[in-house]
Amino acid sequence: MRALPSSLVALAVLLEILFLSLYDLKPLERRVPETIILYLILSLVHLVAAWVVLRLPHKASVFSRLPVLIWVAAVLFRLTVWPLAPVLSDDVYRYRWEGKLQARGGNPYQARPNDPEWASLRDETFPSVGSKDSKAGYGPLVEILQFGMYRATSALTKDPFLQAFWFKAPYALFDLGVIAVLWALLRRRGLPPEHVLIYAWSPLPVMEFWATGHNDSAAVLFVLLALLAASKERWTWSFAALSLAAAAKFWPLVLFPAFIGWKGWRPRRWQQWLVLLPIAALLAWPYRSDVTENIRFMSGFLGGWRNNDSLHGLLLWMTGDVYRAKYLAFGVVAAAAIAVSLLKWPLEKASLAVIAIMLIVSSNVHPWYLTWLLPMLAFYPVPALLLWTALVPLAYHVLIRWLELGEWQGSTPLRWWIYGPVYAMLLLGWLARRQRMMKLWSRVSEI
Repeated sequence: MRALPSSLVALAVLLEILFLSLYDLKPLERRVPETIILYLILSLVHLVAAWVVLRLPHKASVFSRLPVLIWVAAVLFRLTVWPLAPVLSDDVYRYRWEGKLQARGGNPYQARPNDPEWASLRDETFPSVGSKDSKAGYGPLVEILQFGMYRATSALTKDPFLQAFWFKAPYALFDLGVIAVLWALLRRRGLPPEHVLIYAWSPLPVMEFWATGHNDSAAVLFVLLALLAASKERWTWSFAALSLAAAAKFWPLVLFPAFIGWKGWRPRRWQQWLVLLPIAALLAWPYRSDVTENIRFMSGFLGGWRNNDSLHGLLLWMTGDVYRAKYLAFGVVAAAAIAVSLLKWPLEKASLAVIAIMLIVSSNVHPWYLTWLLPMLAFYPVPALLLWTALVPLAYHVLIRWLELGEWQGSTPLRWWIYGPVYAMLLLGWLARRQRMMKLWSRVSEI
């Protein structure tokens, strides 16, 4: 057996030093520019590590201790940032408020933090609760988790800030589950499981799940469980896992056409997907109510408020109307989901394509949304998309003005420092593939 690649060992040490450097910037909310720069450096070092692991021999298991290095480093990075307060986002305070609301008998799909009838819920954390004039926009699975977490944390401590801090815990654990399932799925697909490094060492899940506590790791884990079950032809279990993913965050619904598949022009698994209905009904039943307003609010993800968007601006220019741009974005995503299912691509490739297109046309792309496609890059490491995951921390520039002046300006020309290089690399990749195809065609013609 060969020794560990010295370059990966050095990169792991460098990443850990950089994560530790976050403590030199505390409090992070007063050092946002420096935090963004450090986040970017971490991301660029991760790109180098991904490049190294992708260049290893296909049978990378010859490096007997490589799995240990990847896992130990991944866990160490996460434990390093765990004590940090969630300052890059206020989501955990909203999670706690919704859990507290449910403990007092309220329905998060019908109550807003600013509602006078729920003024009794306000405490020292209330200024940090986001979207005070909006009802809940998460799936019922997340709402159930938030209720359980409030019950647990309020029994352990009366400090509301400490309670909110511990709302990071379930999503940190889900993130570890993502690494484990991704490792297993890579093995099932006959790929080097060491490619899990693309996800495990990325600063995105480390910072967004362990430092900030975003709940997206729940949906990502269940999507991967659905892919793992599909790889074993256990389709009912696959659709059950995909249904749970959609019950956490609604976006995995766009993956259903690819999982259903087609036989000619007929859907192949038109019965198994129906498991979605009882699962959705069971989880949603405690919250049954009119959710028309919630749906309108959640549709703002694809069209409405603009934050770090790219091609959505083009859709808005083409239509000249916010609502028409939203409907066009929904149409593009629906068409992509159906087209990809007709192409009969491997599910990981299909999922990557649909998620990437959905984010490209969306009017709102927070940095943690990129964790949705990051596991799929372990199967199909598209350079431009990997670069996107590395540059997306620049989107946090909106916090500088927000924390200083209370003004949110999410769609500024600065976002093209993210998307310019990404789209340039996509174009260059397309031109390179086109040139290779033309050369191949000319050789065939000569024969």
